[in-house]
Amino acid sequence: MSRFYLIGLVLLPLFSLGQVKLKDVLAFGDQQFQKGDYYYALDYYQQALILDPNSIDLVWKIAETNRAYKDYVKAEKYYSIVYSKDEDAEKYPDAILYYSLMQKQNGKYKEALEHFKTAKKLFSEDKSSFRYKKAAQEVESTNWALKQWKLGPDLGIQLGPLTENINSYDAEFGHTVQDGKLYFSALKADSTDEELQEVYTKTYHTALYEVSLQNKDSVSKKLTELIPSGRSIGNGSFSTGQDFFYSVCTDKDFNYSCAIEFSKKQANGTWSALDSLNELVNEIGANTTMPHLSKLDDQDVLFFASNRTGTKGGMDIWYAFLDKDWKPVSVTNVLPINSLENDLSPWFDTIEQRLYFSSSWHQGFGGQDVFYSEYRAGKFGPPINVGLPINSPAADQYYFQSGDSTFVSSNRLGSLYAKNPTCCSDIYVAEIPRRKPIKSNSDRETTLEIVKLPIQLYFENDQPDANTTSDFTELSYTDSYLKYQAKFEEYKTKVGLQRDSIQAQKATSDLNTFFNEEVKKGHDDLNRFTEQVWNELQKGNQVQLMVRGFASPLAKTDYNVHLTKRRIHSLKNYFEEIQQGRFGAYMLGDHPRLEFIEVPMGENEANKKTSDDFYDQKNSVYSKEASQERRIEIIELRIIQK
Repeated sequence: MSRFYLIGLVLLPLFSLGQVKLKDVLAFGDQQFQKGDYYYALDYYQQALILDPNSIDLVWKIAETNRAYKDYVKAEKYYSIVYSKDEDAEKYPDAILYYSLMQKQNGKYKEALEHFKTAKKLFSEDKSSFRYKKAAQEVESTNWALKQWKLGPDLGIQLGPLTENINSYDAEFGHTVQDGKLYFSALKADSTDEELQEVYTKTYHTALYEVSLQNKDSVSKKLTELIPSGRSIGNGSFSTGQDFFYSVCTDKDFNYSCAIEFSKKQANGTWSALDSLNELVNEIGANTTMPHLSKLDDQDVLFFASNRTGTKGGMDIWYAFLDKDWKPVSVTNVLPINSLENDLSPWFDTIEQRLYFSSSWHQGFGGQDVFYSEYRAGKFGPPINVGLPINSPAADQYYFQSGDSTFVSSNRLGSLYAKNPTCCSDIYVAEIPRRKPIKSNSDRETTLEIVKLPIQLYFENDQPDANTTSDFTELSYTDSYLKYQAKFEEYKTKVGLQRDSIQAQKATSDLNTFFNEEVKKGHDDLNRFTEQVWNELQKGNQVQLMVRGFASPLAKTDYNVHLTKRRIHSLKNYFEEIQQGRFGAYMLGDHPRLEFIEVPMGENEANKKTSDDFYDQKNSVYSKEASQERRIEIIELRIIQK
């Protein structure tokens, strides 16, 4: 694991550019990069670029160093230069991929999406390669992020940083709360100039700290008793009996290799001698870290992250059942959530039976996003993004809850920094009331409202996306419904333009009844119906929704077939977007758990008495009879038990 950040070293004018050789400057820069001193390395590389301003290799080094330093804005700039100069992507094929990733982490989702599509096409000759899989995943992920960004954050969640007696210009990562104290880790230099935040020694160690959350003036205390000589420590999780599990790490040039150990906090505040878990968890040669102690199926369980044998890629989430003496008896990979990249910082919610973790894969907003996996009937479900504002375009990790407080560590804009706005993580908190413990499936089914089928969903004329033969739309059914709702009065005015006043009054009244009793009802039925679908997915079942589409006879038949397909696609978009996108995880892959079976009917089953006269739009467009034909219907909920 690479170094989290660097606050900036004092770089003395070691070189006079007229007297030094380029290779010497590069050698010093490379040396600092290997040590993890990215700010120091950048200064050398910039000096080298003055000596050789046309070097694409130097620009690549600067881009890579800025990415490691988490300066996403500058990294995007330099990857862009490499990408534009290396037109055939022969020397630096990863430039387009990292350029796109930096755009995404700067919140430029539209631009990032187009470049991810370019990268996917570029790498498509070898679809088994990581580059292709990453580009394809990011096309899907960025599409998802665009939709969720459009909907905005959950307005009921107010997320803010902890006070500056905890957060600082260094990087802080929260882990747990015990007896009113927050336990967190931070990577700090041994001495700094407090005003300039400049590092005067090169000695860095990650250490654990405790601080009272009740007193804003309390000072963070380093847990020095837990630090073996010359080692770094981090993470942390308590048992109910005050046993404390944490990571003990060795590092070479800030590349960490960790094992999980535990100690007991005594009544007088001191700590017992360290005890290490056996090799069933601490596999020799593996990096094993980020412990979280919890209960799973009423057994003591330790979740952790590791690159041990059997890992899919990067770091995976694993769990080990423990006996009464904390000895591991079995180790299991949480396969449904792990990916080809890093999956980190597990935390299990025993109330809602959810495993929270962070990942740089899946459907996310930026670098690392927080996800959760539902644990039902002995199995973990697919990863579901917790949404905004817990997540951001930056890196969001170490999610956990304590009472009604939800914590997350993030290097998002707004965190404290000395030189780079996204260099360093702060700990953020939101007050979110905890839900009651989940009910069993049988209890849940007795209280679940069953919506009768078919559900009829209505659309404005030639919507979504008028005047196109595309089968796809970016709009969701909610988007279409709200646009339609905004025009209800216009429709009633237009349909009232009848020569016969009694006929006009009846047409207006009929249309008003249609809007209130059919259009709005369909929208409300769909919102309730989603809970039925979700309930079946949580049982582990596969769900197929049979959807049939209709259109009024105003346009030609082939055009209406495309139109009804767009309307059905808007229903798919609705499921991808609602409730912070939680259904999206079930709609992925070649064999999705939530599937839509389309039966587009066009105008083939339209009421033959409905006007198709373009010049009689009060009847062919605005009338109740024409409006009733512009719909899709969910006609069947098909359950395939697993």
